[in-house]
Amino acid sequence: MRAVRAWTMVLAMAPCACSSSSGGPGASGGDASTADAPAGDAGGAGPDADASGTGDTGGPHGEAGGDGGLPAGWLYTSGAKIYVSDGAGGGKPWMGRGVNIDDIFFCGYDNTLWMPTPDQTLETVVTGLVSGWKPTFVRMSLSMDSDPTVVSWLTNPSQYATPMTGVIDAIGANPGVYVLVTLRSDASMIGQDMADGDPEATGVPSDSTTTPDKTKFPTGTDAVYQALVDTFGSKSFVLFGLTNEPGGNKQSNATLSAAMSHAVGVIRAEEDKIGVPHHIVSVQGNGWTSDISFYAQTPLQYPDVVYEVHGYPPPASSYTYSNIPVIIGEYGSLTDSNAFYSDVETKQIPNLAWDFDSYSNCSPDLLQVNQSDTNLMPTAWGTTVQTYLLAH
Repeated sequence: MRAVRAWTMVLAMAPCACSSSSGGPGASGGDASTADAPAGDAGGAGPDADASGTGDTGGPHGEAGGDGGLPAGWLYTSGAKIYVSDGAGGGKPWMGRGVNIDDIFFCGYDNTLWMPTPDQTLETVVTGLVSGWKPTFVRMSLSMDSDPTVVSWLTNPSQYATPMTGVIDAIGANPGVYVLVTLRSDASMIGQDMADGDPEATGVPSDSTTTPDKTKFPTGTDAVYQALVDTFGSKSFVLFGLTNEPGGNKQSNATLSAAMSHAVGVIRAEEDKIGVPHHIVSVQGNGWTSDISFYAQTPLQYPDVVYEVHGYPPPASSYTYSNIPVIIGEYGSLTDSNAFYSDVETKQIPNLAWDFDSYSNCSPDLLQVNQSDTNLMPTAWGTTVQTYLLAH
């Protein structure tokens, strides 16, 4: 059972990492597929607690009652739903709607990090996204299409971790907007799908027993997850995504489940170590994460875990489960957008459309590729998604 803690005091004492100022969606061959705290942190206003409009109240949280004593604005799971805490022991259903947005590599456009201030450029794009599209959910994939430059959250912070922390904090500074911080790829990952030509998108987290290099990565990917928790642990607007489309379709369900369970445990241990509430952690499935059915049969033994589906388009059967909370981490190529949106709204499935980048073609593109951070012109696909987001 999670003990109820004085989270407000813990978070007030936590350091603030504040901002100073990919290939395509699936693996190739896949189914194409404090006073200064931002709103939502302890003491902040937090996002709309009744985004779904249902008025439902969160039930048991793991083995603890209600929301486990979370401050207002923190997300948690109960049964097959995600809730946002009201800070008083309960919560309301949370329905995030938004888009995927690329990091400072801009889906390969800045693949050698030649741009002088890519973080400032990306923050300008974020400003246009939030003001013009009104998302409440954004997925940020770290190190997407970073070849040939290899970066790490753990080394040379000025190159990557520091600017990306600023960008993510800038997104979360918008009231009601949550960020899925996804470790899309990392040099410590293993099990990539080499046969279908997209190893960057298909890494599986490693640990000390499976690490690809005991000298460089003695604890595998664990150290990266720990560093991300250390950076964003006090941020209520952050969810952690473990990877992208692990193994493509080349790994067994058991292998993926074991790797994901271990990684969630690493994150939970680090959160407890630094004394912050548990964040939502998104785990990915098989078949370029189009299949999470094996998790429905044997869910991971942790609360506050959600199960992520990708699909181009995602069939309703891929995200409809009565016993596990699901998010659609990537979607596109809809054959009937009205039917799709009606279904996810009825089932309260948070969803993230692919892909918001005006610098590089990462089809299906929500924006016209014009290398502008201010002239964010939607494509026909983008207009469909923008209309949906603005309607809510």
